[in-house]
Amino acid sequence: MTFATPTNLVPAQQTSSSSEAPEVASFNVKAGLAQMLKGGVIMDVINVEQALIAEAAGACAVMALERVPADIRKNGGVARMSDPKMIREIINAVSIPVMAKVRIGHFVEAQIIESLGVDYIDESEVLTPADESNHIAKHDYKVPFVCGAKNL
Repeated sequence: MTFATPTNLVPAQQTSSSSEAPEVASFNVKAGLAQMLKGGVIMDVINVEQALIAEAAGACAVMALERVPADIRKNGGVARMSDPKMIREIINAVSIPVMAKVRIGHFVEAQIIESLGVDYIDESEVLTPADESNHIAKHDYKVPFVCGAKNL
C-alpha cells in the first residue's frame, strides 16, 4: 500500500542551504514515517527499563512520559513535556522510535523535543494547553507530529 499526498496539501519545500534556517521535511516524508506505525502498539513508558521491556515485547514505538498527564492535571498540577534528560536516556537505550508529548501551542517545547532527536512529536490535549486557540505550526519542523485517536 502506498500513501498519496492529499490534493489539498502541498509538500513543504526544502529550506535554503543557509546554516541558520532549520531543515524541513516534506509532507510525504512525514506521512510515510507515521504510516510505519500503523497497526503497531505504542507503549507509554516512564523510564529506560520500561522502554527496554516494551521493545522486547514487540512495541513499534514508545511514548516517553514522566507521569500520567491526567493524574497530574487531576491533582491541580500543570502537565508539561517530560524531562529532556529522561527522553534522551530512552532514545539512547532503544532502537525503536521514541515519541514525546508537548503542550498544545507550545512551540518552544516542540523545538526542545525535536533537538533531542525524537522520532515523533505528539502535540497533546492530555497535557495542560499552553495556548487555547493556536496549535503549533507543524510544517516548520523536520520531525513528524502524531496524535492518538480512538475512532476515525
